[in-house]
Amino acid sequence: MADHIHYKFHPSLSLKMTLFPKFLTGLFLTVAFFHLVGCESTWNYINQPTLKRDVVELFKSHGVVLNNPHCQMVGTSRSAICELHLTPEQVTLMIKGLNLKEVKLEYSPGENPWTKIPESKKGCLTSKFFQGVKKVNIYLSERRSPELRLKSGSAFEYFILFQDLETDRVCIQISYAYG
Repeated sequence: MADHIHYKFHPSLSLKMTLFPKFLTGLFLTVAFFHLVGCESTWNYINQPTLKRDVVELFKSHGVVLNNPHCQMVGTSRSAICELHLTPEQVTLMIKGLNLKEVKLEYSPGENPWTKIPESKKGCLTSKFFQGVKKVNIYLSERRSPELRLKSGSAFEYFILFQDLETDRVCIQISYAYG
C-alpha cells in the first residue's frame, strides 16, 4: 500500500498527503469535534456509565433498587446529579443508611438560602426536573462519610438528597472524593 496520496486541485498543482499530515488532519478534526460538542458533553458522556453504576451500587447497599437513574455530571467537575422517583419509604432508607441530616435553611430576609448548598448554581436546584418545586426537604451527609465508600475503592465526598414533598421526585447531588 502506498504511503502517500495525491490530490489534484488544478492541473498544474498537486498536494502530496503523507502519513504525518493525515495524523495532523485527524488531530485537527478531533479537536474541532470536541470544540463543537463541548467539554461538558464529552465529560458527561465519558463519566456517565461509571456514575450510574456507582449510584445504583450505593442505593442497593441500603436496600433501594434503582432502575436506570437519570444521572449527569455537573460541568467538568467531580460533582453530579441524579434525578429519581422514590417512595417516602425509600427516601427514609437512604436517610438512615447514609446517616443524612436534615438541612434547616435559616437565612435573613433578602438572602438567598440556596447559596448555602454546595454547587447550588449548577446542581439539583437548577435542573429542569426540579423546577417549580415549592416544598422540599434537604438532607446532607457528613463530608467523606464512611457510608459513602464504594466497593470499587472510590467514594463520594458528599451526598445531598432533595425530596419534593408534593411528588415522588428526588434529586441527589454528589461529588466524587479525591484519592
